Amino acid sequence: MFRGLRRMAWVAGLSLAALSLPARAWYHAAEAQTSAAAAADSVKRQLQTAAFHARNAANQAALPSAVMHLGHSLNCLEGPRGANFDRSWGHVCEGQGQGILVDLRGLAQAGQVQPVLEAAGSLALAGVKSGDLATTRNAAKGVAALLELVLGTL
Repeated sequence: MFRGLRRMAWVAGLSLAALSLPARAWYHAAEAQTSAAAAADSVKRQLQTAAFHARNAANQAALPSAVMHLGHSLNCLEGPRGANFDRSWGHVCEGQGQGILVDLRGLAQAGQVQPVLEAAGSLALAGVKSGDLATTRNAAKGVAALLELVLGTL
């Protein structure tokens, strides 16, 4: 009789372990979905901030102001570790993420929108380096349009 009880306990233990595997898998899947949603929210917040500053740059009457606001957009795109990040422009996306291009890597849509965001970064860089108000403002309009296009797809 004692052997029978031991065997039943062993079988029950196996059954509980087998039941806990799907629960653990569900928990980890839910955890991954939560972090993906948080990454998407971070990217959207940074995109909104960067688009706002690009639009602001497009409306500036003086070159230094236009460069600063377009620089804000570039800093949001690249993040503090980006090759063209310039702290002197200010980091208006600080606390929102690590940079749009960095945070984008974890999203399912990354492959679809990364080329557009890279184009926005190149255009912003050309605008801040141009030395001409009209060129900077036109670049800012293009950057804003590209960022808003991406926002509409996320």
